[in-house]
Formats: sequence, C-alpha cells, structure tokens
Amino acid sequence: MILEEFEPGPAVIEPHFDFEENTAIEEVCATIIMPFSGSLFESVQQMKGVRYGGFKSNINGQQPWYIYERDGIKVAVMLAQLGAPALIGTLEELQAIGFKQFILFGTCGVLDGNLETNKLIVPTSSIRDEGISYHYAPASDEIGYPADHLARFGEMLDKHGIPYTMTKAWTTDAFFRETPAKVKRRKEAGATVVDMEWASVAAWAQFRQKEAYHFFYTSDYVDPEGGWDMREGHDEENLLGFFEIALTLAKELEKQKS
Repeated sequence: MILEEFEPGPAVIEPHFDFEENTAIEEVCATIIMPFSGSLFESVQQMKGVRYGGFKSNINGQQPWYIYERDGIKVAVMLAQLGAPALIGTLEELQAIGFKQFILFGTCGVLDGNLETNKLIVPTSSIRDEGISYHYAPASDEIGYPADHLARFGEMLDKHGIPYTMTKAWTTDAFFRETPAKVKRRKEAGATVVDMEWASVAAWAQFRQKEAYHFFYTSDYVDPEGGWDMREGHDEENLLGFFEIALTLAKELEKQKS
C-alpha cells in the first residue's frame, strides 16, 4: 500500500526552505499556544500584555502570532489551522522559525455519551484514519505519546488539580464520512472521542523531536444509533478557562527548563 512508504530521510522541500520570504519575525519565544477557536484567539489579542510577534503566510494569506506576558511567563499565541495537512504544515514552519514547545487545544466529538460537554481530554493514542501521520511514522493502526511524555503531561495537570480524562481517540480527515458502521467499529476498538488532527500531531512531534501537548475539550456527540447531537456550545468563560490551562502548562514547562 502507498501509505506504507514511510521514509525517514530528508525531503525535497524541507521546512526551512525559503520560509523567510513568507514570514515576518519580530519576536519568537520557546513556547507557542495554539487554540483552534477563532473567537478565543480574538479575545486573547485584546488582553493586556499582548503584542504582535510576527506572521507566516501562504496562499490563504497571513497567519499572525502574538506574544503574551503575564506573571513572569512569556508565550506566543497563534490560531491553529483546522485539518491535519494545514496544521502540520504550520507546525513545520513554526519549528523552523524557532519555536520549541507546542500547546494545542480544541474541540473533539464524543463517541461515548457519558462524556459531558466541556470536559478536558488527554488523548493517549489515536486510531490513524488520516493521511499525514503515515509520512512521519511507519504504518500502524494507532499512534500515541511515548509513556514518559504522557506521564509528564498527567503530572502537570495533577499538580494543579485540573480534572481530565485520558482515553484513546480516533483521528479522521473525513468529518462527513463518519458512517454509523465505522463509528461503531472505532468504539469497539476503544476510541471514545474523535478529532481531525491529533494522530498527525503525535507523529510529527516524534519525528521532529518536539514537545507537543495537545488536549481536547468535548463537544458534539456522534451516536451511531441516534444520529448526531450538536449539544451546547462553548461560551467565552469555558474557552478562557481552557486557555488558562494552556498557560499553566506553559509555566510548568518553563520551570522544567530552568
């Protein structure tokens, strides 16, 4: 199969290739926080202590990042691109620019109706039903964090009393092709949530040897028997709460480096 053609050597176009022509760099720091929520990203831009940091660009236009300082911690904040190909391309360029640690968070669908809305999920592994991960890691049914990385992630959350659930995910490119039979099979394989990027992020982070802390907050319910339940939304208070969790992780990472 073509997806079994993983090759770890250099590519024809590496992420450092001419990125300067499409990038304006004013300030880079160690950690970048990347929410998927556009409304949250807009709220962050209005916070006290936020300044412009630069941008990368592609045919869709510019994707800026901002620098946020508070309580002795400095992070960059950038809107995460939706979908694994766009997101991984962005991560490749950001690590080439100089960012070293990546904290990403956004919604996930739930396959287990017992998971309520706005619960924090730490994925332990993911069923690879997308394409990008196969270019960064050998073919397999699943991919996940190394055990030591997962333990460190949990320890940081535990230290601050942040409740979370660790579970297997299902990463798929095809949001509109989550058929009832496929959803049932993924549940039988142990997945309780579904997203569009995480398997790719896990593969990329291990290939590039970068630290990526990616968590979800639960959203819609994908029920193979009863259809799709959009559930309630995520208000500004919810979103700012998850941003605070990302900042807490950034502070812990800073302490570990000092």
